[in-house]
Amino acid sequence: MERPEFAWDRGIHLVGSVLWFDASRPDVLTFLSSARVRDAGRHAVALCTDRTRDLVRVVRKDFAPLVAPFGKVLHLGPLDITMHPSGHMPGAAIVRVATHGTTVLYASQVALRAHAMAEVAQVPKGDVLVIRADYGHLEQAFPERADALARVVDVARRTLAGGNTPVFLGSLMGKSQEVVRALTKAGVPVLVHRSIAAVNQQYRVMGFDPGAARQFRGAPRHDHALVLPEVLRFKRTVTGLERVRLVWLSGRSLMPDVLARMRVDEGIPLTGHLDPAGLLALVEKTGVTRVIAVGHGAEAVAGRIRARGVEAVAMQSEVQLLMF
Repeated sequence: MERPEFAWDRGIHLVGSVLWFDASRPDVLTFLSSARVRDAGRHAVALCTDRTRDLVRVVRKDFAPLVAPFGKVLHLGPLDITMHPSGHMPGAAIVRVATHGTTVLYASQVALRAHAMAEVAQVPKGDVLVIRADYGHLEQAFPERADALARVVDVARRTLAGGNTPVFLGSLMGKSQEVVRALTKAGVPVLVHRSIAAVNQQYRVMGFDPGAARQFRGAPRHDHALVLPEVLRFKRTVTGLERVRLVWLSGRSLMPDVLARMRVDEGIPLTGHLDPAGLLALVEKTGVTRVIAVGHGAEAVAGRIRARGVEAVAMQSEVQLLMF
């Protein structure tokens, strides 16, 4: 069994192969863990599930990756590649790469508990796990998804009762659809940005219905909640709104300095990432003997994993080459 090597250069590279994981550079073959990967549609060569492709095509019609459904093995030279549902959003995947007698897993956003807006997570077994740990340094735990969404509904009802408009700012894909579903199921009328409306329609095609939300036409209504992409926070679409309560949906809302920079009224930590306890649970489910943690919380979570008796190393973006 060979010990795999990994390099970092705007993404994680499985050294000695053509494969990268969630790379931001367009000149390599990269596995995309979900349609939420930044600049996903700009990759000339990408590998993802068919559902991730279809979601990316909502915003990038010419996106033409190498695709496979969940569970189908792709043979790429010495690599046997299989994608498994991560439970985060439709098409989001944990990838299993078998090569030279060892098995590497890569996971980014994972939901270990099932919810209505994604496939149920299926965590594969492996030898080495490469995991994004952007929140591995947090001291507090994320609330359960159902609790975070219940808070969304409560904020919406209280704000509307006061004669104002609740405005929820979140990711274009993933969180927006979960919030729309929670609000519409609770009987709260919802308006959405046109880009979210287009993603909602693709969700319906794939069998995940967020609910009946109308498209926002630029004038707020104080009897509807409004769901907008967070990238519009400092655009006229949001700054021009009056009598609103701005709510940011992000795990980063637990970081006071980041929340302050967003200049919102409230933050709700609805996220597809795992907190430290969730990362430890994922490691245990995979049965791996080595972990490579990547992201802002990599050092902290690697230490927690080592305390459990599993070999773990943090890979930072400034490190060019690490051998494990």
